[in-house]
Amino acid sequence: MNAVLSKIAKNITVCYSEIFPNQSNEFFHLAYIGKLFVIADSYCMNPDCTCQEAVLHFFQAYPRENGKDNSFMVRFKLDGSGYKIHDRGPFTKRAIKAIVMHFTAEDEILELLNERYKEMKEKVKEILS
Repeated sequence: MNAVLSKIAKNITVCYSEIFPNQSNEFFHLAYIGKLFVIADSYCMNPDCTCQEAVLHFFQAYPRENGKDNSFMVRFKLDGSGYKIHDRGPFTKRAIKAIVMHFTAEDEILELLNERYKEMKEKVKEILS
């Protein structure tokens, strides 16, 4: 828990799986045009912040390309109004847009991200009390 407290103090987002480990839905998975992505979702743990965003880190798990880091990261607005690219990795802006749009096409994903955001905000209150 010390690592989490350190991240909170530094205003660094914390991965959902770090707070709620060993759950069947720790990470998201996405199959997209012959590629498999694992998506880690992180959230701001500052109890005073109302950013309403999730940091989504997309890792291309298949196919793997000779140990290259095939990943990118976006800051996604939980109202579904858009995202900002934080790290493109080897992906083009156009590819990132297509992958993010495919991932968030279903309303259930947006609802689940919002639920997880609320869970994380509740957990930080518990941690700090």
